[in-house]
Amino acid sequence: MSTVSPVDDAYRTTPLPAQEVVWPSGRSRVFPASAKMVVRNYVSAASLLAIGWVFYWSVPYYQWYFDRVGYVSMACVIAAYLLVLPIFYATFPDSYTPKCRLFWQTLMQLPRRRPTAKEAVALRAVLVKAFFLPLMINWLALHVLDIYDTCRQFDLAANWLHDGYALMLGLIILIDVLCFTIGYSVEHPRLGNEIRSVEPTLLGWMAALACYPPFFLLTMTALNWRSVDHPEFGSFLVEAPIYLLMLLLMSIYTWASIALGFKASNLTHRGIVQSGPYAWVRHPAYVGKNLFWWFGALPWLLSAAATDLKLLFAGLAGLMGWSGIYCLRALTEERHLGQDSEYQAYCRRVPYRFIPGVW
Repeated sequence: MSTVSPVDDAYRTTPLPAQEVVWPSGRSRVFPASAKMVVRNYVSAASLLAIGWVFYWSVPYYQWYFDRVGYVSMACVIAAYLLVLPIFYATFPDSYTPKCRLFWQTLMQLPRRRPTAKEAVALRAVLVKAFFLPLMINWLALHVLDIYDTCRQFDLAANWLHDGYALMLGLIILIDVLCFTIGYSVEHPRLGNEIRSVEPTLLGWMAALACYPPFFLLTMTALNWRSVDHPEFGSFLVEAPIYLLMLLLMSIYTWASIALGFKASNLTHRGIVQSGPYAWVRHPAYVGKNLFWWFGALPWLLSAAATDLKLLFAGLAGLMGWSGIYCLRALTEERHLGQDSEYQAYCRRVPYRFIPGVW
């Protein structure tokens, strides 16, 4: 199995323990860092932010995808980062090496030797954050705007069901995106969300990236994507219970994100979460999200069933293929996390991946 970075076999999946941090006592416990280390960490992080901004500003696809909202949002976040980072890094003891500084130290050593396990985690962790965080910032801004527009256009008398559903769905998804935005933005030993390992296999990365832009455009085209967030059935008696069920499914999805807390992120091991819906199944978010999409495709499936059976089977195959990708994500994540004895114990306590008592 090929890997994302050239590390020794022994380093591929074994998670690292969280860095042992010795916190000083007394008044210096809150801000124990020396000025020298604050500057080094700040420069390391600021340089990565600058490179990321140039990349996303210059790639044509992202110029189209982010548009003005995405770029303004990212600029605001970067400016806030640059202001807050000196205080943030002042809270680290000098003995602690943040991922951004370790990333640059590792790059400087690459011509001479392979990365150590700790360095390989830093390299991958920076790639994960660089890919996902801009997407989350963009989506967070877009969801805020969508909720504002829904509230502004809300028509209680004429279309309360559809507008109410849209508003509730927007709020639910906004909370989910906020959880992941914070998770990608902040990593600190006091929060207990250090990245101990990152998915090391190409298969694991492909399964995850296939669900996100720009790669998801190919996935959606190949699988003939037909699901929508706001399906219309033309009947209040049909739409009302289905909308309630879809909101419930997305609530489970967001509940899982809330349970992850500061550990919310893809492709990483940041400690085992066993609370919330994770006390019942190991992949509650994937279940909620995929069932939501199946209900969202119902109007199209019903129409295809009445007009073209070949089209119906193609649509069903596409939905099953999309759900299959999430099954693959679950399996690669379990293989990754399964190197941790705590996760092995969790799997014994929660033996079901998707459906309690069944599978």
